Amino acid sequence: MDFLRFLFSKKFLKHFLLAIGIALILIWIVLQSLASYTNHNNYIIVPDYRGQYLTEVLSNPENSNYQFSVIDSIFDADKPKGSVLSQDPFPGAKVKKNRMVYLTITSLVPEKTIMPELRDLTLRQAQSMLESSGLKLGKLSYIKSFDEDAVQNQLFKGRMIKAGTQLDKGSVINLTVGMGAKAAEAMADSLGIDTLQ
Repeated sequence: MDFLRFLFSKKFLKHFLLAIGIALILIWIVLQSLASYTNHNNYIIVPDYRGQYLTEVLSNPENSNYQFSVIDSIFDADKPKGSVLSQDPFPGAKVKKNRMVYLTITSLVPEKTIMPELRDLTLRQAQSMLESSGLKLGKLSYIKSFDEDAVQNQLFKGRMIKAGTQLDKGSVINLTVGMGAKAAEAMADSLGIDTLQ
């Protein structure tokens, strides 16, 4: 009975309300401190770095709000060496200041590949082997030969190249292809193709 009387006394209610008030004030102070410490609602927009050179990205003073890390480099013969291929977070993302931006760039040093043996293969087979080796088909020269549509010679920068030679991926290989003895002259005349003697 005395306990119930104490719970409803003015003295208890006064101290109880005072404790709740102090607790609410402390919670508010902690939340404000955390918001200030973590820069809550203070975001910056990530620019699009794709296509830019890594050296440009790192030296640009406008990028001082970010930290950068190269996580991978991929060979791509069609892209400039050292340019950014992809990024995380993506362009337009809202991030906090000093956020780490992870970049994938094109390799500065091309990957190597082995020159395959293409002689005596059909043009279609040779083209398929070049592509699977990471090489590109360049110019075709047609010559009189009894084995029509077969590769006679493989050339790199105007010189014969042996199978097994190491090359940069993306190198261009020119081929000399047989036209077949009977068809060579007729095709050369009708198509205006220079035949090599």
